Amino acid sequence: MPKLKIVELNKELDIEQGIPILMGASLQGVNFGFICGGNAACGTCTIVVKEGADSLKPRNAKESFLAKAMMLGDDQRLGCQTEMGSGDLTVSIPALGRPASPFSLPFPR
Repeated sequence: MPKLKIVELNKELDIEQGIPILMGASLQGVNFGFICGGNAACGTCTIVVKEGADSLKPRNAKESFLAKAMMLGDDQRLGCQTEMGSGDLTVSIPALGRPASPFSLPFPR
């Protein structure tokens, strides 16, 4: 089974080929945000592919549309739409460095 290595957590997850990365990670307790419910409408689940991109399918229509609107680079993918490929994948997940909610930030004084 292919492995997903998450740089920020120094953690490897086994995720079946064809399972969206966001779903596979969430099922194993790694939640990295999705305001739109995983429907390719917000971009909060953006991941940065560090290694293994060659095992991924090209972007689908939904991901392509949002990637163009957000001006994402080729190495940036939506976790809700990007399915785990046949090989191991190393990613950075910028959302893991953000607070879970804007309400958890102190208000400016």
